[in-house]
Amino acid sequence: MKRFFGRRSVSDYIDFIRNPSSTLFWLGRTYHTKYGNEWPGQDVVPSGFKNPEPSALLVVVCMAIFLVFVRSFFERFIGSPLATAVGIKQSKRHSSMYSSLPALETLLKKTRYTLPCIEKLKASATEAGVTIREAEIYVRQRQQQVLSTRHTKFVESCWRFVFYGTMFSYAISSLWHEDYLWDTTQCWTGYPFEKWAMKEAIYWYYMIELGYYVSCLVSQFYEVKRKDFTQMFIHHVATVILILTSFVTSRTRIGALVMLLHDFSDISLEACKMAKYAKLGEAANALFAVFGVSFFVSRIVIFPYSALIPLL
Repeated sequence: MKRFFGRRSVSDYIDFIRNPSSTLFWLGRTYHTKYGNEWPGQDVVPSGFKNPEPSALLVVVCMAIFLVFVRSFFERFIGSPLATAVGIKQSKRHSSMYSSLPALETLLKKTRYTLPCIEKLKASATEAGVTIREAEIYVRQRQQQVLSTRHTKFVESCWRFVFYGTMFSYAISSLWHEDYLWDTTQCWTGYPFEKWAMKEAIYWYYMIELGYYVSCLVSQFYEVKRKDFTQMFIHHVATVILILTSFVTSRTRIGALVMLLHDFSDISLEACKMAKYAKLGEAANALFAVFGVSFFVSRIVIFPYSALIPLL
């Protein structure tokens, strides 16, 4: 990493703002001093290949916007009818019978809209000037207004199931005939200058995955609130940084394999959630077992063996 990025100074970031395509920022001083302002193999990129240029950031933004609309269409016209078909009714959100009670709102925000303990609820009810029973009704109504319903959770899991399944199928079809899928040491042969450019299929794999996680990052702020908002926000930020770093440094071969392994176990996870929301107990248990096996094999066995050990 240090070989290509090097240390950053304030002037480097200023230069990047002025010229986002600067090789000095993206590849580091070592490359810039040795090769100048030209990107690796800029004039000799074969047909069907692409270099990891900064212009891809604009593609990521466009892809994120596109996926937001695709998700909205899918959830409305496919996911929601499917939820209804399996017996999950869309509950109506009733407005609260009381006006906003600041004391109870503060308590709900602290407990992330879960039912607080009786002592805290009693203290907040006294401060708000309502009875315990009225406070309980207020809390439950606010939970119904803010938190996800079973119908909403099913639809969201359905969208993720389709996305992960589609991307896994796309990745398998794109990588099946690549030598580094079967021998991961090939990911580093001749790296970086002999294999800087990536195939267009891998380029679009990166653009879609980055666009997806950027859209997830943004959608958190306008969707219904989640108890794990902070954790998922950190997860999405870390994922975007990791994928973008592998793209910028042209570690796209090993990066594509890592994304492939992670998408694989996520498919059964989302299917398990869908079965649970549909109250299909036996199916949910079976799918959870499949998820456990796929997670262990892909992330505990294959991932370190194929991606990490070859680096040692």
